Amino acid sequence: MASTTRWILDTDWATCGFSTSDFNSLASGSVVVASGAVTNGTALDQYADVSFVVTVGGTTTATSYFDLYILPLNQDGTTYGDGVANGSTAPTFGYRKASTGVKTGITSGNTITGTFPTVILPVGNFKYAIVNNLGVALNATAAATVKHRTFNENLNA
Repeated sequence: MASTTRWILDTDWATCGFSTSDFNSLASGSVVVASGAVTNGTALDQYADVSFVVTVGGTTTATSYFDLYILPLNQDGTTYGDGVANGSTAPTFGYRKASTGVKTGITSGNTITGTFPTVILPVGNFKYAIVNNLGVALNATAAATVKHRTFNENLNA
């Protein structure tokens, strides 16, 4: 007898710890770490898609992209990942989980929209971090929206 596996959606496009102003004027090469943690100690979700809408402050090129990092809560109960904070230093490479390019030629004051490829989630609390590698800063009022949807595999489908 053959079995079928199916995805089971757990959280449909929910906030994931960023505020709309977190990305305002974010320079190229800089990182923003979510102020709020995602709790995954009860739901134990396995995967997530992370989607964003943000206003750019310059013109995107063929090499413009964002990096997504996942910073798990460490055993000390206070530090996430390598302890990186918002600024010009990205988390260490081991925490990088996905990259996504953006459309070329999006000009200052316009929005870019995208979704990072599916990532595997850690058990327990964690924070997302995003690095701007667009080659341009984000708009002073970037009005970013970053949400995720979590899901699992159903082996009983």
